[in-house]
Amino acid sequence: MAIFMVKTVFLRAIALIVAVSMLILFAPGVCDSAPYDVKEPENCRLSLTVFSDVHVEGNNYPRDRVFADSLKDLSKNVHGSDAYLFLGDSTMNGQNIENLIFHGLCSIYLKDRKVIPVPGNHDFGNGEGNFERIQNRWYGYTKAFFGLDLKTPYYSEIVNGFWFIVLANEQQNIDCMHMSEAQYEWLADTLEKAAESGLPVFVLAHYPPGMSSPIDPDSHYDLRRMLAEYNRETDVFYLCGHLHADPGDYSFHTWNAFPDTYLPSLTKLTEDGEIYEGSGFGEVVEVYPDRVVFRMRNFYYGEWAQQNGEPFEREFFLKNPIR
Repeated sequence: MAIFMVKTVFLRAIALIVAVSMLILFAPGVCDSAPYDVKEPENCRLSLTVFSDVHVEGNNYPRDRVFADSLKDLSKNVHGSDAYLFLGDSTMNGQNIENLIFHGLCSIYLKDRKVIPVPGNHDFGNGEGNFERIQNRWYGYTKAFFGLDLKTPYYSEIVNGFWFIVLANEQQNIDCMHMSEAQYEWLADTLEKAAESGLPVFVLAHYPPGMSSPIDPDSHYDLRRMLAEYNRETDVFYLCGHLHADPGDYSFHTWNAFPDTYLPSLTKLTEDGEIYEGSGFGEVVEVYPDRVVFRMRNFYYGEWAQQNGEPFEREFFLKNPIR
């Protein structure tokens, strides 16, 4: 315990120095956004901020700038968020310098906030080898900065009575999520427990549910079938990233017999390495007694996303209204 505490203090100090140095030297802050709020503050039971594919990279300042400015926009949230979700690929290669920048910026802008991180292929080395070593590094940073003492990359958290179920790839690969039999058994058991709450359940993963594992090509059918089965009586919502798709038809849908939402990459760059005009997108999720609302927001520019001149958002009405 003493060794862990010393290591934690050391990591936090180094991360803070790295993040502050970056903020001073490169002075992010292109946007001074206006305050924003949930749609119905008096009725909101849960509010979430969701990012995916941050891709912090040690030698790529534009990405880090978008991330820092997007975190800065969170201070303008009048209602605040009950939890902040990162749906994987928070770093580019899982390197220490990338973890120090990512966690350092989180420690500045999300200090003492509830953070739920999801591992992505880039966080575990992106298929370049040393899978177990880089995975253990992720465990270390997750424990030191977010207080999560994990023994597996999949886990669950409860926030204000709402269940968050984090799924994870367990093999060295890039384009799909391989889930072991143990993870499937754990998922079934956890979904049963979550259903007892009578509240909406949020399943978080880096990969979309339709991406199969080459080790078990039918695995995506198993996951979609399981979630669809529970969604018949329980309100199950699946949140993921990985595809880097701009806001559009992929963003909100029910193609898999349960609501899916696909997050864009927060830090998209042009081929020339400049900040892409579509950078900065994430979501605000609001839970009300009768529905869950997903609202796309550009946190880098500090404005709500629009589609055809209308707010880009989607409501899903609950089968089990919250009493």
